[in-house]
Amino acid sequence: MNDTTSPIAKAFDHYQTAEHLFQITFLVTQDPKLLLGIVKSISNCLEYVIEAILTKEKITLPEGLLKKINALRDLAKKYHLSSEDIVFMLRIRELLYRQKQSQIEFKRGNTHVICSDDYDLEVVSAKEVEGFLQQTKRILNLLKSS
Repeated sequence: MNDTTSPIAKAFDHYQTAEHLFQITFLVTQDPKLLLGIVKSISNCLEYVIEAILTKEKITLPEGLLKKINALRDLAKKYHLSSEDIVFMLRIRELLYRQKQSQIEFKRGNTHVICSDDYDLEVVSAKEVEGFLQQTKRILNLLKSS
């Protein structure tokens, strides 16, 4: 398999995209709409991380991030992934799901707000996205070392 098309290489590419969007583009523009674009890149990265693990284990790849996360649960310990890592992956998936279902999104200060049909608010801040990037980097390093 070519290195540039391997799931691990793709995961690192998506992480680098997310990191660049956060470290450079977001700092220059200060546009909270970018935060969900960064979360999407993180989601793509995590999906490729899971794909790399499942491929290594010769497990058929299910469609969709949620099904991939569920397939990963049994292998988490083997790859030194904690329950917090799994919850983090679910959180990323939930954020993007809420955005997709949402009819209303707006910025409030330096945050991006997703509003559900019954007016539950999901607030995404730069500090939270920075934490997402740190956790994603840690997961990538775990995969790289295993």
